[in-house]
Amino acid sequence: METKDLHQSEILADSFKKRILIVDDDHLICRVVSAQLIAAGFAEVSFETDSRKVVEQIDEYKPDLILLDIFMPHISGLRLLKAIREKTQWDRIIVLMLSSAGSTEHYLSLEFGAFGFIQKPVTAENLVQIITKKIALAHRLGVQ
Repeated sequence: METKDLHQSEILADSFKKRILIVDDDHLICRVVSAQLIAAGFAEVSFETDSRKVVEQIDEYKPDLILLDIFMPHISGLRLLKAIREKTQWDRIIVLMLSSAGSTEHYLSLEFGAFGFIQKPVTAENLVQIITKKIALAHRLGVQ
């Protein structure tokens, strides 16, 4: 039991070293979520508000995890998700949809390859908990 707890704490500590990219057209949401994640201990958090620049941002920033909104001008989060999943070099990126969308979009995001769906609004505590659990699950599945 002690070995399992030690391994889980190592995975949790490793979670906070992951690079996170927040993609949302609402600049305030990006700043608030970014500040919450940094305050929680995540070392590297960045954001992009222009959906047309996301692919370029992924190439430059090389995130381990992306929090992706669905409803954005120019390119929707679902189209971006499909584009991310089409590139084999991005297979190991955990994509979590962070949206106020309904069940149809929730289903489609999972169908298109999202690792999970987080319903807005979400508290900082719940967001951190969900992210760390998804990273731990990805680790167990060999994704990270």
